[in-house]
Amino acid sequence: MKKRIVALACILALTITSGIFTASAQAGTKKHSLKIVHTTLPAPSASRAAIEELAERVTKETDGRIKFKVYGIELGDYLEINEMILRGEVDIMLDPIATTFDPRWAAMQFPYLVTDYEKAAEIFGPDGFMNTLFKKWADEKGMHWMGSWMQGFTGVSLNHGATTPEEAKGIKIRSTPVGLVQYIYRHLGFEVSILPYSEVPTAISTGVVEGQAGGGPAQTWNLVRDINKYYVHYRSDLELWGMVMNKDSWNKLEADDQALFQKIVDEIMAKRVISAEAEEQDYMKKLADHGLTVIDLIDSPDKLAQATELGRKTWPQMEEIIGKEAMDTIRASLK
Repeated sequence: MKKRIVALACILALTITSGIFTASAQAGTKKHSLKIVHTTLPAPSASRAAIEELAERVTKETDGRIKFKVYGIELGDYLEINEMILRGEVDIMLDPIATTFDPRWAAMQFPYLVTDYEKAAEIFGPDGFMNTLFKKWADEKGMHWMGSWMQGFTGVSLNHGATTPEEAKGIKIRSTPVGLVQYIYRHLGFEVSILPYSEVPTAISTGVVEGQAGGGPAQTWNLVRDINKYYVHYRSDLELWGMVMNKDSWNKLEADDQALFQKIVDEIMAKRVISAEAEEQDYMKKLADHGLTVIDLIDSPDKLAQATELGRKTWPQMEEIIGKEAMDTIRASLK
């Protein structure tokens, strides 16, 4: 695993350095005061640090000509922030993109589109086909897309080591109703129950369900490490958030300032690919040290291939959400 992270770091280093001189330190002439926000996780967190880094670096590289007010959970949840971005009440956010305003953003939890970070960096990075789709969708709704934040791959916590449909048969787990997560795990052989997130520990403790799906190792650590005995890293989807800017706010920036913003965001997102995988591995180690049996399907290629094939049975449903044209683009690009 360490070798894979090192290799990924080398690849992404080229991505970071390739565009490092695309904007000058004194770009532009206009003054701006911008509001930037992240609400999904409170500080300290890697995502909160990302918006602070963007604000600090832009302010420094423009000698204070562009300044920021940084906000967190005090402004509300991510749904409210999505509305505020669309109305121009805040300028930049790093949060999930709400399917309430455009169901196509369900693609930010695309079932088994990718199962490792190297491929994820390729397709969601600045030159990736998913990044191109996200730019198009954002523009159509009054936003400027700057980049994908990788929160991490997901799996399931259980009291049995279910890694195949045969082993999963008869096991009831809780799933989020968001997106296609519940359908992924039904295809993987589980019985799925939709329950509020706050009820998960009680539901597992009382036997209403055996485990929970749709979160990663960090969620398992924070929510059920003393309740479940196994964590199986199915890598069923890669949870993404978006760094977006209100389109009018973006258009008010001069071209050199736009280039500066994008350069810094590209660097932040490239570094996140490395740190996301490292965090994932750290939490799986913590779970193992705590006494859980941790199984990562990437270490069992045949099982991962089977899970991928079964999980992709949800793709016709995804096509209904994002449209045939987008789905054709994705299939062709993967080939």
